[in-house]
Amino acid sequence: MEGTEENRGVNYRTLEELFRVANERKGQFKYDISVSVLEVYNEQIRDLLASPQPGQAVKKLEIKQMAEGIHHVPGLVEAQVHSMNEVWEVLQTGSSARAVGSTNANEHSSRSHWFTFFPSY
Repeated sequence: MEGTEENRGVNYRTLEELFRVANERKGQFKYDISVSVLEVYNEQIRDLLASPQPGQAVKKLEIKQMAEGIHHVPGLVEAQVHSMNEVWEVLQTGSSARAVGSTNANEHSSRSHWFTFFPSY
């Protein structure tokens, strides 16, 4: 979904357009753009941006359905971003926190599902 540097994927191109539009309309509107990253691993939801506190239990997260079918994860860290560079820094942080384990197909395979949220207000 991210693609390569030479051939950017749909996520990158979509975010690039989001920042282009936000910049184009900054005289009319104020946009607050955030990034949240979670994974589902062994049927547990993990916040990949949360900083683990020594001696503290990991907070249990749940997906909640709100009005109009919108899904929300209360307590999920939202990192405010102002540019594509900041987005990619946050995504790298999340990526480095992912659970990985070897499989027969790939010794660096992730056995989790990765979700990225970009709330914009």
